[in-house]
Amino acid sequence: MINAVVIEDDPLLGKHLTMLIAEHCPEIKVIALIDSGKMGLDLLPLLTYDLVFSDIQLGDMDAFSLFEQLDLIHQHIIFTTAHDEFAIHAFKLDAIDYLLKPILPEDLKRAVNRALEHISGKDQLHALAGSYTVQKSGKILIKSNDELHFISPEGIIFCEADGAYTKVYLEDNASEYKVVTMHLKKIELVLPKDHFFRIHDAHIVNTNFIDHIKYQKRICVVNHNTSKGKTHLKISERKYLAFIDFLKNG
Repeated sequence: MINAVVIEDDPLLGKHLTMLIAEHCPEIKVIALIDSGKMGLDLLPLLTYDLVFSDIQLGDMDAFSLFEQLDLIHQHIIFTTAHDEFAIHAFKLDAIDYLLKPILPEDLKRAVNRALEHISGKDQLHALAGSYTVQKSGKILIKSNDELHFISPEGIIFCEADGAYTKVYLEDNASEYKVVTMHLKKIELVLPKDHFFRIHDAHIVNTNFIDHIKYQKRICVVNHNTSKGKTHLKISERKYLAFIDFLKNG
């Protein structure tokens, strides 16, 4: 049995989807019906689930903002909406599927079967095999648009959050950056822990490229040149002491 949550700001539509799932997808157990972004922020971190059915426009915020704030990187998401203009954004977030309302049972079953394939481990096995190859080569694998890039971590100067995407600045092309279709949290998980540190919600820095620290202003200056000189990155106040300890002990 797979635990799922339904996020829908229209109570009637939420109950209808829950009934559809119960009738046509017996493998799925809906454990919560969430009717707003705020309720999602409060409740989702307390629940254990693998699958999310989510409307996009939630009244108080959109689902993209909700998932970005929660860093939902391990859950599988099926978007439900009456508007198809969000489809491209949804799939860039690695959504399992995108269902237009009114939802037909056959479309629901197709999306759920696709989710079950992901959850069952088929994708994880392929990823594991890929990770083994990457580890042997000493490189990490990241997605950029429809391409896969094998990048040596030591050549990454810093990474910068850009909504659901990440800008990766590289030593061999410091004047430009790669826009990676992965959340910064996902990038953080695959980077070596010995010389990468997330100094801010928006930035991960390679400590090998640090020029100096402006400790009073909580600024990290890295050896990445722009027209205005070296790049200045803000250090979060709550991460500052841990960052300094990391540098001392690294």
